[in-house]
Amino acid sequence: MTPIVKLPGVGPALAKAMQDHGIRSVEDVAARSEAELTQVPRLGAARAASLKAAAQKMAKEGAAPASAASKPAASPRRQTTAARKPRTARAKPAPAKAVAAAKEAAQSAAKAVKAGASAAAEDTRESVHSAVAAAEAARLAAEEKAAKAEAKAAKAAKKAKALMAEFAAAKEKASSKAVKEKGKAKKEIAKEKAKEKKILSEKSDDKKKKSKNKKNKKKKDK
Repeated sequence: MTPIVKLPGVGPALAKAMQDHGIRSVEDVAARSEAELTQVPRLGAARAASLKAAAQKMAKEGAAPASAASKPAASPRRQTTAARKPRTARAKPAPAKAVAAAKEAAQSAAKAVKAGASAAAEDTRESVHSAVAAAEAARLAAEEKAAKAEAKAAKAAKKAKALMAEFAAAKEKASSKAVKEKGKAKKEIAKEKAKEKKILSEKSDDKKKKSKNKKNKKKKDK
């Protein structure tokens, strides 16, 4: 039995799908109907017909050499006679059936080649599409990651700006409070100094008054 991968247009993926449906050789493809072949995933009616034709052609080509080998060889006597009496061979016209068979075989071969090319092109397209899809997914993932990083950086910058503004406000508030406290302290000091000065002045006046009273008293005593 001829392995199914020998059939033009059948790659590893399609061969596995066909094997899953019980089709394991080129002879199996030739024996199955087109309706049975179309039950295999990714195998349409046109492609099934092409694969069936190619399989039948390969099966015929594989059987032809065996038929030729089964014919008996010409006897040595006949070969000697033919060598002794050469005759001019006449070209016999090919039978209509042989011409039709050859034409059908050529058409089958052309369909098989076309099917193989279509299958190869389809596999190539699928590979390219898969690669493009993977690249697009990677690009989207990278863009999403970059967007998240950018959003995180913007959030951190905004938070830092808010903290700086809060720190500046607190610093200004503390500075203003310090100025007010300093002014208040100065006023309190000035107030205490004035109070102290007044007390000292009053004491000085009392001393002067007492001294004056003593002097007046002495004068009276005299």
